[in-house]
Amino acid sequence: MWIRSGMDLLIKKDQANTLTQLEHELADRKMATVILMEGPGGMAMSHIVNQIVAIFEPRNIKYHSISSTKMPWVKYCLLNVAPKGTISIFDRGWYTGIIADGDEWLTQNINLANSFERYLYNNGVNVIKIYLDYDEDKMKKFKKSYPVDLKGESEIFNDDLYEREMSLSPAKIKNLLQATNTKYSGWEIIKMEDYEDTIRKIATVIEAKFIDLLKMPRVPEKFDILEVYPNPREKVDFSKEIDKDTYEKKLDKLQKKLAELQIELAKSEYALVLVFEGWDAAGKGGCIKRVTQALNPRGYKTFPTPAPTPEEKSHTHLWRFAKNMPDPGKIAIFDRSWYGRMMVEPIEGFCSEVDYSRAAGEINLFESALANSHVIFIKFWVDVTKEEQLVRFNDRAADPMKSWKLTDEDWRNREKWDTYETYINSMIKQTNTPHAPWVDIECVDKRYGRIKVLETIVDVLKEKLD
Repeated sequence: MWIRSGMDLLIKKDQANTLTQLEHELADRKMATVILMEGPGGMAMSHIVNQIVAIFEPRNIKYHSISSTKMPWVKYCLLNVAPKGTISIFDRGWYTGIIADGDEWLTQNINLANSFERYLYNNGVNVIKIYLDYDEDKMKKFKKSYPVDLKGESEIFNDDLYEREMSLSPAKIKNLLQATNTKYSGWEIIKMEDYEDTIRKIATVIEAKFIDLLKMPRVPEKFDILEVYPNPREKVDFSKEIDKDTYEKKLDKLQKKLAELQIELAKSEYALVLVFEGWDAAGKGGCIKRVTQALNPRGYKTFPTPAPTPEEKSHTHLWRFAKNMPDPGKIAIFDRSWYGRMMVEPIEGFCSEVDYSRAAGEINLFESALANSHVIFIKFWVDVTKEEQLVRFNDRAADPMKSWKLTDEDWRNREKWDTYETYINSMIKQTNTPHAPWVDIECVDKRYGRIKVLETIVDVLKEKLD
């Protein structure tokens, strides 16, 4: 086995200096960049990627390999996409995930990959895709140039995901590359031949891509607003109520059943995400409390959604929510969520009109991708009338034990009730998808609302787990 040390032996010193300079220019402009290396090159490809990583300033580089994780590929890749000013290098990425998912999911995953890259493009992330291809017969000529001990003539080039598990034919690989060669991210195909020559070719491609990225202005797309789904709020009945005795009996029965279903969920491949959105003082906290009272704390986590931190702002806007998506068998409860992008952010000027126009499509992509990985979504809009909200505000103001819940911002939001209602209805009609439906919770009577939340969760889990 032999390994040549020193990057100046593999690429020219002036090219290494140029790449480092371009790297710093990208960092100075706070540009996020992904270099995605795919292909069936086995260990040979890993050594090539290692040499590419070594060219750059280490503190600006994040290295990832999807082959080393059992996490759903969409979640893994979204979490590990470079923050602003850095470069992520994937030693295989989402296309390895696509192949691992199986041939029956190929078409759906191709569409998902294209949408994912479009999401990255529109959120300021540059994606450079390089496919390392090889001809096994030709590679016999160059195998001695690779710094790897060979136990067989072509073992260095074998790869479980690409070769043994899926056995994708060259024609299928070609079709995959063609179908994902989009304007948001095109493929650069490089033939693996001599080790050093292959690295130089990759470095030349990356240099040209970096120069193009620094020259070309990024113009995020503006989407059409598509209100295509039914809105359950149109059938809301605020007169629904339940008496105290019936409430307590139902509460006890439903909480016991939910506790049993949590055990079944823990044994399954499913994860559960509960999203609670709603008017201020509508009763979200009370509904969440009745859910968590039934659950084993080892199996769930609750996430409030404050303003994003500087770290979160350095990533795409869904990153901070993706990192809290539950593992199989677990439950995540969001007290407000990514839907702030479709309500408070456009109303208060925290996102642009263009960002808002894309929000529903990006959220639907996020939810559908995770739903394909066995994440169950239930989204609750906790609803009250404007008149009932005023009563609760006044009650809070008069109660020293509850006055902390009422802020000046709550009163300001109330003054914008009609504007918020327009955005809320539009949000639901854009995102009430079959895989992540909205449930309207009439909560003028808090007891009725809490029971409806529990009944909904129990019914959905029974259906899924059966």
